[in-house]
Amino acid sequence: MIYEPKVSLIEFPFKSDRSTIVEEVKLSDTGLDIIVESNDWKVNVNFDATWGFRVLDELDLCEFWTECDLTQGWFFEVLEGGWKALENTRGHFVSDKMYKHREFLIIGLNECVSVLGQELPKVTELPSSNKALKQDK
Repeated sequence: MIYEPKVSLIEFPFKSDRSTIVEEVKLSDTGLDIIVESNDWKVNVNFDATWGFRVLDELDLCEFWTECDLTQGWFFEVLEGGWKALENTRGHFVSDKMYKHREFLIIGLNECVSVLGQELPKVTELPSSNKALKQDK
């Protein structure tokens, strides 16, 4: 049975707005890196260990928008009713039974990233590529 999503906002000093986007998702030997950017900031979100991730258009995650949107934040922990709950309906999804994943959701204006992991990621500020910000300096 799939329940309506329940999420908890995880706050960072980087405040979201309608310009917040997921710019890049990259998997490498240092983990999963997700570049998130707004008009005011740019960060790298690094999960050093993950069991899975998926990138979907925000329209495919409409069930979340009563619980989370860019006016509230951009990084959430999904407590119930998310991708992990959907995967747990499959009998052969054994890794959650072994490791008890946490599910995180990074939302952007268009793309959103669900991540199955155990620990909060490391968030590092990056130089902004926003041309308007560079002109002001």
